[in-house]
Amino acid sequence: ILLMLFPAACVSVAELPERVKLQAALPEKIQSVAIRPTTIAPDAIKNVDGLTDAPDFFVRSLKSALETKQPSWQIRKIEESGGTSGGDIAVATELLSIDGGSAGLRFWIGFSAGAAESVVNATILDKTGKELAAAKISERTMCPVGACVESNEETVRRNLQNLAGEVADFIVNPAEYEKKKASGS
Repeated sequence: ILLMLFPAACVSVAELPERVKLQAALPEKIQSVAIRPTTIAPDAIKNVDGLTDAPDFFVRSLKSALETKQPSWQIRKIEESGGTSGGDIAVATELLSIDGGSAGLRFWIGFSAGAAESVVNATILDKTGKELAAAKISERTMCPVGACVESNEETVRRNLQNLAGEVADFIVNPAEYEKKKASGS
């Protein structure tokens, strides 16, 4: 009955723990983006079982988020990590940490106890492979009122999708993304 009175909804909040590194402006009139395979730091995954496809899941989520935000761009995943493979820009990402938190704490306590958190390094490169912009972005998914019933894997997948959306916002306009995060939006 309590679950019916207080429907549980997870909330995600993105943070920019460090300033965006802006080396150069993005090219004018971007038409194509190549997404490199996501790498993952050793021992990055904690407190979640069954998430064996985290890098692939993140790349698919990032591609989908970019397609939604920039439907005119041709976005494709590439298999190798070098170069841009013909794109106006390339995107390289590394998952630094994925922590599933505690489903029990999210259920019984809420108020960000047991939150899932993921951190990624995202880098935008030009056609020659030169870095244009880079950012470390974190996403925290929590249950503000408790009574969350999804598993750690489900929460982490939601967290990674939200993180991919944040990375897509960064890719579209790195300087604007930093301003938005600095103002608390």
